[in-house]
Amino acid sequence: MIRRYGRLTFFLLFTLTIGLMISSCTSVMRGVEPTKTSSQMETIQFPTSKEAYIAAAKGSEPRVYTPEQLEGYPQDIRDILSRGKLRIGLKVEDSYPFFYTDEEGILRGSDVELANDIAFKLGVKPEYIRTAASFDEVIDQVSSGDVDVGISKLSITLERAKRVLFSDAYLHFKQALLINRLELAELGQNGEYPDVLTLLQQHGTQIGIVRGTSYVGFTRELFPMQEQTAYNNTSELFDHVRQGEVIAAVYDAFEISRYLNQHPAYSLDLQYVQLEDQDDDIAIAVDPRSIHLYQWINTYLHMQEKNIQRWLENYGI
Repeated sequence: MIRRYGRLTFFLLFTLTIGLMISSCTSVMRGVEPTKTSSQMETIQFPTSKEAYIAAAKGSEPRVYTPEQLEGYPQDIRDILSRGKLRIGLKVEDSYPFFYTDEEGILRGSDVELANDIAFKLGVKPEYIRTAASFDEVIDQVSSGDVDVGISKLSITLERAKRVLFSDAYLHFKQALLINRLELAELGQNGEYPDVLTLLQQHGTQIGIVRGTSYVGFTRELFPMQEQTAYNNTSELFDHVRQGEVIAAVYDAFEISRYLNQHPAYSLDLQYVQLEDQDDDIAIAVDPRSIHLYQWINTYLHMQEKNIQRWLENYGI
């Protein structure tokens, strides 16, 4: 009997001890956040590039520097930081998909993505100056110091490089010809020529260009003996080639290909020839007085090369 009660007493004491231990551990654990499993972890939503750069352009406030902090920067960088804005020259007419205003009135495009991110990395806001009627006028604004940079699908040319600093190219095109098939056939009916370019150089008459673009100079180099007929934009130029008012147009391969893709039936009237030896490199034009900004932008382009390539691909470039 005593032995049986002894075992019962031992069992009750053991149970009570275990209960006290569990109670004590529970009270301690109440103040500790339990570790989450991978499936329970909160997902952090990072903004897409467009969201980030639109926010940078409209919502985020630039850092305010004290005079002492500004003294540590070169004069050209100091001026931008003091202003809190990077002044960006952009042609007034949209050029899809590089820069354009969407149906909501928001400025978008691959060059806009690039410009917004440059301003963001500098720690300032982008300020777009859209008053230039042509690409050449954007160069004028950069050269005169009215804007800090031109980011507007600007081709590098030797003539422009006399007046502005060009960054390393961030986009590479080939020059191309858009030719009226009927006019070309009539031109070459009296002989054989090694290629279309040679035929046009020897016997072509009028070559169409868009005024205020790099292709005024490019065309003069390709066709020094031919008369140039200038148009206001690419749509007008390409349509006049199709109508036979000029025998051919010189422009970048991207724009001509895009025009033909939009109007596949026009291929019956038009011939496309890409000039493999003629490059059209696109770069950022920098105020020639802003040497350190120019060097900083080249560093940026090198470090952000993969991101820039992704933006271009997102816009089908």
